[in-house]
Amino acid sequence: MKKIIQSQTLQNQAYDYLFNKIVSGELPPGARLIEEKIAKETEISRSPIREAIRRLTSEGLVSVNPRGGVRVYQALHSDFKYLYECRKSLEPTAASLAAKRMNEVKKAELNKLVNENIRALEEEDYKQLKIVSSRFHELILEGSGNPYLKKLMKQLNSLLMFYRNKIVDITERLEKGSIEHQDIWRAIQKGDEEDAEKKMREHIEIDYQFYISKYGENDNGKYDGRKNLF
Repeated sequence: MKKIIQSQTLQNQAYDYLFNKIVSGELPPGARLIEEKIAKETEISRSPIREAIRRLTSEGLVSVNPRGGVRVYQALHSDFKYLYECRKSLEPTAASLAAKRMNEVKKAELNKLVNENIRALEEEDYKQLKIVSSRFHELILEGSGNPYLKKLMKQLNSLLMFYRNKIVDITERLEKGSIEHQDIWRAIQKGDEEDAEKKMREHIEIDYQFYISKYGENDNGKYDGRKNLF
């Protein structure tokens, strides 16, 4: 039993290591994942690394080349359009349900988070703003009280992080998004389901428009790597 637990722990460590490198852009689109190299970097054996890569493949962050080799997935414009459509459908619903169902414990946590948001914004602490932004969306999902909605969002979570990490790299968007978070929170706090849904939908639409204006797309539908997308 101890060996199984240890193996699972190593798999998680390898997964976290690769996941963070991918979503941060340190491993860019198209980069090869070489098990031997990763094993040297992490001092983890190749078997747990192989399992971690399988997990990343199932989540869409890496792809297996039919001719051999595993590479970080190269996103198409259409991928992010479809992801945006999923967010636009699911997250406003989560906000509406949170306005209806969020308990006092979660509300207190969200209120504290919004206050941290305001303080970080005043201090221009963009690193903290990124952390707060991600947690804000997680808390609303938790507050929705819908386990199936949570499950659907969890399946998208890895790619959503891929997407969100680039949105919040735009300083202007990070600042305005933080103000929008405050508006969403006020609607939830008042229990206004319709307004919470509306404010979240507007927030996501602005995210997407900022993203397109920042990165655009090239003629073949792929985001232009020359603009350092990831």
